[in-house]
Amino acid sequence: MTDQSQGASPARTPRIAGAIAAVGFLVVAGYQVLLALGIAFSGAAWGGATLTPALRLASAISAMLLVLAALIVFGRTGYWGRRLPAAIFRWGTWVLVAGMTLSALANFASPTVGERFFLGPSALLLAFLCFAATRAHEPPPATFNVHVPIPGGH
Repeated sequence: MTDQSQGASPARTPRIAGAIAAVGFLVVAGYQVLLALGIAFSGAAWGGATLTPALRLASAISAMLLVLAALIVFGRTGYWGRRLPAAIFRWGTWVLVAGMTLSALANFASPTVGERFFLGPSALLLAFLCFAATRAHEPPPATFNVHVPIPGGH
């Protein structure tokens, strides 16, 4: 008999990390939506630049990509997408690990305090959580049961 009071089992840890990463991506997507609407927070985005129409469009596109990132991580950890090829989620999660690591480096190099001390660590945390999600076991493929009626049969 195992004692579950010691925390999550090793098999569940990647799923939990993936769920946290996906929620993190959705939170950042919400931030990007606010930027796309012209609501800026303390110059902590786009290097502290004024939100021009081009940057607002870039924020809208970023928000969509971040929602896609959340779906990829949810798929990698088996929360959804069993009808899609597992390779999409497996490779997509590794792309997110690399992308979030590069994002963290870019934010740490930013001249703005918000990017250096909030967005940089946040991106690094998302990279770590995505890496943890790569350790998830492959969800079983979906099974498709096709019922073909036989004429005259029951």
